[in-house]
Amino acid sequence: MKTLLPIVTILFMAYTSMSWSQTKEITGKVLDDLGEPLPGANIVLKGTRNGVVTDFDGNFEITVPQADAVLVISYLGYESREIKVGSTTDYTVQLTASSSALDEVVVIGYGSVKRSDLTGSVASVNSEQLEKANKVDAISAMQGQAPGVVIQRTDNKPGSGGFNIRIRGASTINSNETANQGGFNPGQNPLFIVDGIFVDDISFLNPSDIDRMDILKDASATAIYGSRGSNGVVIIETKRGKTGELKVNYNGYIGLKEAYHLPAIYDGPGYVEFIRDVVVGNEFAQLNGDLNYRRNDVILSDYFDEEEMQNIADGVNTDWVDLILRAGLQTNHTIDLSGGNETTTYAVGLGYTRDEGTLEGEDFNRYNIRGSLKSDLTRWLNVSFNNYITNAVQNTGSWEGFRSAYRLKPIGRPYNDDGSLRFFPTQKETQITNPLFEGDNVTRETKYLQYIGDIAIELKPVDGLTITSKFSPNIKYTRYGEYRGLYSKSVVANPSNRRAQVNNHNYFSYSWDNIFNYRYNKGVHAIDATAVISRFMERSEGYYAQVRNFTTDEFLFHNLGAGLDIRDLSSDFSKQTLESYTGRLNYTLMDKYLFTLTGRYDGSSILSDKNKWAFFPSAAFAWKMIDEDFMQSQQLFSNAKIRLSYGQTGNNGQGGGLVPLASQSLLGTSATNLGDSSVSTAYITGLANEDLSWEKTTEINLGIDFGLLRNRIYGSVDLYNRKNTDIIFFSPLPSVTGFSGTFDNVGESSNKGIEIALNTVNIDNDNFTWTTNFNFASNKNTLDKLYGDVDEIIFNVQGTSFIHKVGESIGSIYDYEFDGIWQLDEVEEAAVYGQRPGQVRVKDLNGDGMITPGEDRKIIGNVTPKWTGGITSTMNYKNFDFSFFVHISQGNKMRSNFHNGFSFPWDGEPTRTFNGYDVDYWTPENPTNKWYQPGNGGIYQHAIKYRDVSFTKVGYMTLGYKLPATILDKLKLSNLRFYITAQNPFIFTDYDGWDPENAGRNDWGAAFMSRTLITGVNLSF
Repeated sequence: MKTLLPIVTILFMAYTSMSWSQTKEITGKVLDDLGEPLPGANIVLKGTRNGVVTDFDGNFEITVPQADAVLVISYLGYESREIKVGSTTDYTVQLTASSSALDEVVVIGYGSVKRSDLTGSVASVNSEQLEKANKVDAISAMQGQAPGVVIQRTDNKPGSGGFNIRIRGASTINSNETANQGGFNPGQNPLFIVDGIFVDDISFLNPSDIDRMDILKDASATAIYGSRGSNGVVIIETKRGKTGELKVNYNGYIGLKEAYHLPAIYDGPGYVEFIRDVVVGNEFAQLNGDLNYRRNDVILSDYFDEEEMQNIADGVNTDWVDLILRAGLQTNHTIDLSGGNETTTYAVGLGYTRDEGTLEGEDFNRYNIRGSLKSDLTRWLNVSFNNYITNAVQNTGSWEGFRSAYRLKPIGRPYNDDGSLRFFPTQKETQITNPLFEGDNVTRETKYLQYIGDIAIELKPVDGLTITSKFSPNIKYTRYGEYRGLYSKSVVANPSNRRAQVNNHNYFSYSWDNIFNYRYNKGVHAIDATAVISRFMERSEGYYAQVRNFTTDEFLFHNLGAGLDIRDLSSDFSKQTLESYTGRLNYTLMDKYLFTLTGRYDGSSILSDKNKWAFFPSAAFAWKMIDEDFMQSQQLFSNAKIRLSYGQTGNNGQGGGLVPLASQSLLGTSATNLGDSSVSTAYITGLANEDLSWEKTTEINLGIDFGLLRNRIYGSVDLYNRKNTDIIFFSPLPSVTGFSGTFDNVGESSNKGIEIALNTVNIDNDNFTWTTNFNFASNKNTLDKLYGDVDEIIFNVQGTSFIHKVGESIGSIYDYEFDGIWQLDEVEEAAVYGQRPGQVRVKDLNGDGMITPGEDRKIIGNVTPKWTGGITSTMNYKNFDFSFFVHISQGNKMRSNFHNGFSFPWDGEPTRTFNGYDVDYWTPENPTNKWYQPGNGGIYQHAIKYRDVSFTKVGYMTLGYKLPATILDKLKLSNLRFYITAQNPFIFTDYDGWDPENAGRNDWGAAFMSRTLITGVNLSF
């Protein structure tokens, strides 16, 4: 019995212990960083989905299964905390504000600060936003994500990199927004800095390699880059190594792309009826024409030959557009490895991208290799080495195939009776060839190899002082090759027209930065001082050759010696340097009064000798009002900060058309006869301007950062006024000088605007969270001054009339205003203007009974939008996630290339009429005002072709599923997520051409708009 008692006692204690470990009631209270109760906070048992939510007073109760359980306490906008349950059953937990919202680190150029300490205007796009979009190029992924950053795609071909990017509006006169009418013009694009290296564009980057983008917008933020920052700065950091065990990430997707939003053209029967109306329209167009002549009077055999008439009788109905279209493959695969210890971190990444266009011959292949290494050799010395290599090949295919498919008559046949391709669809058609030949007979290939990298040595000789010397080269070799074979449209089976051309371009630049940074923080004072000595050099050279008359298509452009007719041999070379001295001082008082002073002294080799140097200062102040005593008792605001900045940047004229040596008088070569001999001569090609100096941009910015209801709602509002003076412009000179003009500092312009960023946490509970991000921006651009007494310049770009007019936006569209279609009951009134019913009517602004260019043209719009916006919404339900993004651009106009070239092309000659756009046009039986009569547009028909190109695009919709933690643990994985994404699934627009973004492009090369359905996986271990 004595022996049994201890055993029973032990068993009872063990049972009691087991019962205790199985259930334990825990109570507590969760407080915010101000000590106030935090309702709605999540308390979850770590490793499970078991959890509760705090009540209105911040209290909670939870049952845990064991004494050593760990509770995870979290709340959006606050840092999560883990509490290990011990013998205590009641806990008070205080959370601190999360760094993800207010204290994320923002790169500001030669340094970084917490967002809460930011004094300038900076927008950020992180890797999560880029990965959700799953775009092939980084610019597309950035589109619509940041207020005040307008990105217009000018080319839809894979790998094109064609974008016009404007941060807070246009400034320089020469390189104005009319670039949208003619294609890609990077003159006013921002400065891109990738891992500290200056680059012109970022199409070589794999978006999956990007860790974050920080967009510096106001002059205070960009002043650190002086003259390089006049158009804004986009700082991009690729992914780097982090301390910890080796981590492997894989992101891959594959999808199919299709063309959509295709304007309708006539089918076979519709085309025949269209031709009847063209013939009637030509009769109406004659001033002595018969207005009683009708479509039923048209004899088709007068306009179609015997073969075409037979095709009509046989019901031939060829959809040429459908024949050239295909489903394009889009895929991307990226794998990166990273890790390190307390002294050394490393990262390696490999990427492959393939993007096929929706037309044969269009594709883009890109290979990326990324590597970085950072090592602390001693406590006062560390080194880092970063590399990024891209090898890419872009094939743009034939532009003629795209155009011909829309112009060909649907009554033609694509194939012969034996199934072979037919070169001309009909015997009568000898101008437009079968577009199915183009894919195999036209090659346009751009191949480039690009390397960017940097090696940096960092010294820390004393506490607080860091000295960094960094050398960053950028090397790019580009080869463009083009070949047009025997059965291409431009050669039309004539061997002597076969042609090949090659353009080799070698580019090299480097930046050498020596950076001195000192940080001091004691008591209520904090100082962060930065000084930079920098040198930038850029060198470019190119070689071009074109040869024709090849006897075979075998060599393409790889053997120019096989051509018998040398048409062109040329070369080009340019070089420029920029030397800079920069200083910045950040001073913080009591962690709530923030001051920033910046100055940069730049010297440019482009400008005249006596004006090569200029100084660009800026100052900024921010007040963390939320930290004042009078804000501590209120519950509404969780953040309140006011920012005010003033700064000046410069431009050495590159955005205005100025190139190296353009400020000097150069010599050209010619020849003259002296007696019977030809003698080489030289002549002055331009007039030097020794007074040519810097353009200057002065800007003031007022910003407010706010957070409401513990950051359930947070964001910012910025108001800015940007003034550009001494704009570099090619000013005309009197002809008696012998020169057409010279570059001079003549103009002034301004940009005023508002930018709003708003983030909301709509729902946040155990199983479901929903967040939304909004951004809005509106900019008003004004030309304030030209040169001398001149207050307007009217010019033309590819058929579109523009005007630089003082008091109006730079590059406004200037033309006649469409006023409907002349009707049958307006015959006499139309005759006053020399017009007929069915023709385009324009407004007689001065009412003098005449339409004259000087009196009746007006500003009818602008190619830049009045306002832009974006909406991103993300929902998470348990392990599922759903997100979508909407991009909005409103209030701009372009002369539509589609309507200009494909509505009724060559409709004045019915024997050569191409197919046409299926539009509601005027006829005597259909007196509409929507479109003019075919064959009878009149002399002002171009006025109807200016179209509103506003749009709302759904950028992407993504549905994902992440495996639960229990399964991931068994698989030894840290993440495994599957997703499907629809890219560009919908567009809402009144524009009925191809793509409203590049509606004004006039070289047939912009390609169709497309949408892609992809499926992918994110894997980490």
